[in-house]
Amino acid sequence: MVLFNLSDRLPHCSRCRGDLVISSVAPQNDAYGRPIHLELCAACDAGDAGRPAAGILLQFIVEGGGQDASRSQEAAQLVMEWTKECMAAHGWYWQENPPDQP
Repeated sequence: MVLFNLSDRLPHCSRCRGDLVISSVAPQNDAYGRPIHLELCAACDAGDAGRPAAGILLQFIVEGGGQDASRSQEAAQLVMEWTKECMAAHGWYWQENPPDQP
């Protein structure tokens, strides 16, 4: 199973058709069985910049943090917080350890 793919070309933003900064597919489908796409778009100021974790991640990228290898730990933490924020918008929450399976 592939969990992480890198791409030189991201899809367009589903809201404004602008260029995405980050795009991923959630591990679960929506209620209709469709994949849920998590998107970070610099052009969607009202949508992404207005959310705390998304806004901080966008600022980090705009300031060049994404091009600085010495800041990779900070980048990883910001992406994790953005992912948690996106998941919460869909009613999910982060759990460190999966529950025991029967």
